[in-house]
Amino acid sequence: MFPASSPSNRSHVTLALSTVLHLFTHAYGVMLVPLYLLMVNDLHLKGVRAAALVVTVYGVTYNLFSFTAGKLADGYDRRVLLSVGLLGNSVAIVMMGMTHHYWMVMLLSVIAGLFGTLFHPAANALVSAHYPRSPGMAIGLLGIGSGLGFYIGPRFAGWRADLPAPTYLHIAAWQRPLVELGTLGIITAILYLLFAKETARIQMARRAHVELGRNLRRKMIWISLTLGCRDFAGVSAVSLIGIFLQKARGMDARETGRFVGVMMLGSMIVNPLLVYFSPCRRRLPVLIALLASSGIMLMAIPFAPLAITLAALALFEALHLGCYAVGDAAMLERVPDQLRGRLTGMFLALAGTVASLGPWVVGFYADRLGVHGADPRAYVPLFVCNGALLLIAITAVPIIARLGSLHGQPIDPLNELMPATVETLG
Repeated sequence: MFPASSPSNRSHVTLALSTVLHLFTHAYGVMLVPLYLLMVNDLHLKGVRAAALVVTVYGVTYNLFSFTAGKLADGYDRRVLLSVGLLGNSVAIVMMGMTHHYWMVMLLSVIAGLFGTLFHPAANALVSAHYPRSPGMAIGLLGIGSGLGFYIGPRFAGWRADLPAPTYLHIAAWQRPLVELGTLGIITAILYLLFAKETARIQMARRAHVELGRNLRRKMIWISLTLGCRDFAGVSAVSLIGIFLQKARGMDARETGRFVGVMMLGSMIVNPLLVYFSPCRRRLPVLIALLASSGIMLMAIPFAPLAITLAALALFEALHLGCYAVGDAAMLERVPDQLRGRLTGMFLALAGTVASLGPWVVGFYADRLGVHGADPRAYVPLFVCNGALLLIAITAVPIIARLGSLHGQPIDPLNELMPATVETLG
């Protein structure tokens, strides 16, 4: 391990800007959810599964090449990688909002995913490197961006698609939010390149390259197979809830976007708080509690009366998205900086790729329901299956514990007044 250095003001700026990039990355991934039915009508698709397939293709590409992105993140300037990633992702989203050919939409979803795959390996490695004594807390603060992105993506998309506005360049209502949010992403990517900062320690990391090793690879494969159940349930649940609200609850795109967005909003507060109040050996017990409670909550969603559906969804997502921040912190605290990009990439390449099939599976299931899709009880099997997957993900906890040991106390995430030391096992 390299000697730790205290974070500077540029470290705080980099963490804040990385959180904004996190926002755009996840906003792009879910903003089509309330627009599925509009896409089906405008592009003359055969069913919801065809619209959901766009999100699936984006997700599969995003995750499939994550290990390659992780290798880049462990050896090159992560600030540049993150800027290029958001820039390419945003350009593809803008172009998706300007075409009326389904095959072109699919091609652009692949391009967006290829650029988007750079984010998590590079961002997780970069922000944790800026805070070497509290890498887990840095990951928790970075998680604020996911909550904001999951809120703004569907909320903005549903609102703009439903709002009467002049049409330029034959842009359909569902495409308007893509063009606008994509343009903001392009501007943000340029600002990130100008103001974010790479750590000086990356130069030392290049001269002291650390191999993953067979033992660590094997552990990460098992973690991906088990904790990946959480990812599949989470990704598919977003599309499931979007379809459920429109078909079984009769909501339009704007109402659905509001529901899906608001249910994600709590995680921007929950993520850093859960990480802060679960230091050291509390981290894994908290992860177990979050997985169990979110799994049970998801099973109960189709039985909730409409009046409390939003509150039930918000509670579920606060618990579920908290699993990501706590789980990422638990893993990355146990490995050195030089490995974090590749380990994040390996996990996403295995677990994330399978999880990305979730939207298509949900769309296929919804199409098969036919006229029964208006009955909330028809969705019970899918909610129960996804909830069960969250419970199965608990089996990843003992494997995470074997990645390494850590010791320390809660610390201030900005000035690191109470240092925690990390001892990594080989």
